[in-house]
Amino acid sequence: MSRLPLLLCLLLVAGCSRPSGSEPPQVPTSAAAPAEDVPLPGKLKFKDGDGRERFSLKPKDDGAKLVDGDERELARLKWKGASLKVSGPDDVALGYVLGSSGGALIVRDGEQKQVLYTLSIQGPGWRLTDAKGSLLYTVSPDDEGARVQDAQGAEVARVKVREGKVSLRDAQGKTTLSTHALVRADAAACLAFESVSLPLRVALLHQLQQPPSGPTP
Repeated sequence: MSRLPLLLCLLLVAGCSRPSGSEPPQVPTSAAAPAEDVPLPGKLKFKDGDGRERFSLKPKDDGAKLVDGDERELARLKWKGASLKVSGPDDVALGYVLGSSGGALIVRDGEQKQVLYTLSIQGPGWRLTDAKGSLLYTVSPDDEGARVQDAQGAEVARVKVREGKVSLRDAQGKTTLSTHALVRADAAACLAFESVSLPLRVALLHQLQQPPSGPTP
């Protein structure tokens, strides 16, 4: 008989340990830079500030396909070992993106003879340089996502991650692109590199979001 009150007490304590109707903690889906790489969440759609679909990235077994808002093919992204080949709809190579052992992403031309851009780690963020090593952009994390600045330090764009939505905004705060997919803020920031062609910007996003599993040179 003496065990019954003890059992009742234990049951009452267990019942009070979680408020009525509460759910287990959820992993936030708006993290600016997840600790682990997040695979592309199916078709990755980007809309403009008016809600019109501008372009989409469709994952494929060997890479992805970039299409515009009317589903017209713009570029093909295809893994070639640890390199991501970027080609036009005619399959002519536009460039290659490959990682280095130091964590940088190297963008080479279609013939792989020249380095076009280098996206290298700078502190907690990134810096993009051209073929001559001149600074083009920097990407720095902030409380809401990431900030993109030009070589003179002027802010050109911000990435904001809020309530499951990732938006790219210009210096005036106007939304230029947005997606409801879980995209890293630093990956989305690559879309603000206006001096780089859209297929190569998307390829950088792809590489940051879902790098190859194989070893880097």
